[in-house]
Amino acid sequence: MRLNEYFDEIVNNLYLFQKEDLEKIKNKIIPLDLKRLDDLLEEALAFGIHSVVEKKHLAPSKNPHDYMSCSIYHWPNPDTEDGLPYVERDGVDNPESIHGDKESLRTLAYITYLSAILYYVSNESKYLSIILKYNYFWFIDETTKMNPHLQYAQCIPGVNEGEPGGIIDYAASYGYALHLLTILHQEKLLPNDFYVEMKKWHKEFLSWLLTSQPGRIEGARANNQGSLYDLLILNISSFLGEADSLKGPYYKKLLERLQLQINEAGLMPLELVRTKTKSYTTMGLKMLLESAYLLQNYGYSFINNEELKRAYNYVLPHYLHHTWEYMQIKEFDSYRGYYILYLFSKIIGVKVEICFEEKPMHWGYILLKKLF
Repeated sequence: MRLNEYFDEIVNNLYLFQKEDLEKIKNKIIPLDLKRLDDLLEEALAFGIHSVVEKKHLAPSKNPHDYMSCSIYHWPNPDTEDGLPYVERDGVDNPESIHGDKESLRTLAYITYLSAILYYVSNESKYLSIILKYNYFWFIDETTKMNPHLQYAQCIPGVNEGEPGGIIDYAASYGYALHLLTILHQEKLLPNDFYVEMKKWHKEFLSWLLTSQPGRIEGARANNQGSLYDLLILNISSFLGEADSLKGPYYKKLLERLQLQINEAGLMPLELVRTKTKSYTTMGLKMLLESAYLLQNYGYSFINNEELKRAYNYVLPHYLHHTWEYMQIKEFDSYRGYYILYLFSKIIGVKVEICFEEKPMHWGYILLKKLF
C-alpha cells in the first residue's frame, strides 16, 4: 500500500496479524511479493520522518519533546479574520493537520509495521536494522525522542490545546506496529536491550493512558474511539507482558461494547451519524473484532456472540458487492471490508469466499489474500 493510500483513513488500512497469520503468509509468500513490499518500504524510507523536536510550532508546554497535532476535520473559520476558532467539517480532511508530528508518527508506524512483517517472513537482518534505527530515534534517543503522552494531540486551534481523541494518533497507527513488535519479541527476534528501552517508554505511556484525564475520557467513550482505546490498552499491556491483570476486565468491557454498539439489525447507530458511515462502521467493527482476536489468545471465545453474528449478516453483502445504504462521501477501499470478513471468519467461524480485485502494490492484495 503506497504511503498516500495508507494515510487515507489510516486505521482501516492496518491489519492486526497474529503469529498464525504471519506463518501462513510466510509459507505462501513468493519473491515477487517480497520485492513489491520492499519497494513500498523503500518509498517510505525515502519520504523519511522528523523528530518531534524538529516541528515548527511547539506544544503549549514549550517542551520540544512533547507531541503535538491538530484535529483532522477542523478548518480555519471563514467568518473571522484570523480563522479562529477552527470549525468542524466532518469527514473532510484538512491537509494541514497531517503535517508535523502526526505525519512522522504515521510514517514511523508504516516503516515499522512493514519492516516487521518483512523481517518475520524473510529473516533478513536489514529489516531488523530499519526497525532499530527508526524506533531508537523516536522512542529512545534522549535528543530526539517523544515524551510518553499525548496531552497536546489533535488540538482545535482557538478552542483547546488538545483532544482526548488525540490518542487515536498513536492507537490507529503505531499500535499496530507495536503488536508486530510483540510477536517479534515473543519469537526472540528482537535484541533484549532494545526491548527493555521500548518497554520503559511504553510502561510510562500506559500509565498516562490509564490515569490522565484525556485517557479516562477516551476510555469512557461509547463509539469507535472508546473501542480503539481499549484495543490500545490490550496491545501495550501485551507488549509489556502485563496483560494478565487487564484481560478479564477488558473482556467484560468488550462484551458491554458489543451490546451497546450493535443493534438488533446488526447496524452500529453511533457510527451512522457521520458523513462516512461505511468507513466508520468498518472502523467500529474493526476495533471490536481486533480486541476479540487478541483476547482469544487468552482463552476467551466469541464464536456464539449474537451481536457479532448480526453485524456479520448485515455487512457481508455490502462488503462483497460494494454497496451501502447510508451516507459515504469518500470512496471505500474494498480491502478494508475484506479484512473485516477475515476477522469474522477467525472469531465466529464463518466461511467467506471473495473475488479479490487485482491491486499489485496493495498489501491487502499481497498479504490478506493469502489468508483466505
